[in-house]
Amino acid sequence: MNKTKNILAVSFGILFASGVAKAEFKAGSLTITPGLLYQTNYVAEFSGTTTNKTQPTYGADINISHPTGLYLYSAYKKLENYPDAVSKAAYGTFDWEWCNSLGLAKNINSINLDASYENCYVDKKTEENTGTLYLRASYDLNKQTTVGAAYARDLTGPQKYATTPVRDVLEDAYKAFISHDLGLAKATLTYGQSDNFTKFYTIGLSKEFMGVNLDLSYWDVNAEGFVNTAQPKFIERELLVLSVKKTF
Repeated sequence: MNKTKNILAVSFGILFASGVAKAEFKAGSLTITPGLLYQTNYVAEFSGTTTNKTQPTYGADINISHPTGLYLYSAYKKLENYPDAVSKAAYGTFDWEWCNSLGLAKNINSINLDASYENCYVDKKTEENTGTLYLRASYDLNKQTTVGAAYARDLTGPQKYATTPVRDVLEDAYKAFISHDLGLAKATLTYGQSDNFTKFYTIGLSKEFMGVNLDLSYWDVNAEGFVNTAQPKFIERELLVLSVKKTF
């Protein structure tokens, strides 16, 4: 409890003590936005999975965008995603990951469209590169309310389990959300699911001030649909996750 209080105190201290507004650097027609990241837990966006109970996740990112809508995004994260002894022996500590995305974002009236390809270099006992295609769309119902959906397709080759029939896990994943600006903060409700793996929902509040974004989200992750019936105890959980991002 004291640790959680300290995390919250430090995070809100960053938020209100920051006197530097969000800055965007120009390089010709390019806009460059670097940032720092922090999360109390590492949580996968489309599955809600995390086995990280020992340390927060932190890192840095940079976004380079062009007026055409093309962008390049890169993020490096320091983490430890396998604290249990069995997973460490099988996979290693998974100390960090480095992900790079190339995408195109377009706004058509009140419709926001985004398509991107992400390649991640993952530090595990058997180091690997993963590739994922993302499609995102959202619609602004009014100035306060937005609805949206997203789809992720694993292009690397999803993990297979020797059940009958043999099924892919996480090959396709989906989520949908609705957000509403409450004035003091934005509230977001999200539901998502991934093939033969998890279903989850989140309820979150986010606020940006002086170039710092705070997001406090409750995650409820269910793995009843996971074909590997021995593993749900490492996946099913309820989490309260605090994310902090500072852009410069």
